[in-house]
Amino acid sequence: MIVLIGESGSGKTTILNELEKIGYNKMLDYTTRPKREKEEQNNEYVFVTKEEFERLWSQGKLLQRAEYNGEFYGISAENVSESSCCIQIVDSIPDMREGLKRLGKDLVKMKVFYIHVPAEERTKRMLKRGDSIEAIQERLRMDKEKFKEVEKVADVVIENVNLQKAVNDILTQYAE
Repeated sequence: MIVLIGESGSGKTTILNELEKIGYNKMLDYTTRPKREKEEQNNEYVFVTKEEFERLWSQGKLLQRAEYNGEFYGISAENVSESSCCIQIVDSIPDMREGLKRLGKDLVKMKVFYIHVPAEERTKRMLKRGDSIEAIQERLRMDKEKFKEVEKVADVVIENVNLQKAVNDILTQYAE
């Protein structure tokens, strides 16, 4: 399993989409947040109500749950198997590993890639996708705290200033 972590605007979703194009399976996430423009149900996320999310969590259908801005995000357990390689963007690696163990899937090969991009570039990317200045400032503040000890959970650091190079670096490192 290829796991991508990184601050807001680091390009995780773009990298995930590139890996999907060459045959990697994307794990489906659930969220209670509203859809962004151009997002589709069952493509980027499964958009659910908070009540539905809580039901999925209590039934053990989610590996991990995270909260951001009062909205919940959860990783579906459906796509995880020992025989196929899948990709996932994760907020909490310890929770993800615990979720895999809870489902008896602790033998899955998992490599965690931290996608690094300087704050100035991430700000430009978030502005381009339509985030407000206030939301960007809050994300940058939260990310600084959330990723201060990223070296404890990441197996590999990938610089994402060139998309194709970042994807190639991930593929090379994952094969090792």
